Amino acid sequence: MKKGFTLIELLGVIAILGILAVIAVPVIDNSINKNKEKLYNTQINQIIKGAEDYYATHLSELPKEENSTQSKTIKELQDAGNLSLNIENPKTGKEFNKNTKIIITKVGNNYKYKVEEVE
Repeated sequence: MKKGFTLIELLGVIAILGILAVIAVPVIDNSINKNKEKLYNTQINQIIKGAEDYYATHLSELPKEENSTQSKTIKELQDAGNLSLNIENPKTGKEFNKNTKIIITKVGNNYKYKVEEVE
């Protein structure tokens, strides 16, 4: 009696593995993209935190008028020591451009921070 698998059994296993791959690949890809988006938002929040730290020690540079703005670049925040070097954009896999602006706007008694990316 010969030992081994028949052609039908091998084709059945290959078909099952193909079906599992068709199901698993999109799920894994979706998970990777969600995690990249979460990491991107974390990096943006880190940049905003650096700007908040900068303006906490440079109060005179804050916008004074309602809806007026002030901006700093990533390079300026890094030079001032408020932001770590080489912040990577997980969407592109490259560093954020040093000329990326962090815009602060006075809204009422609060300040709103926004990161404006430069390609």
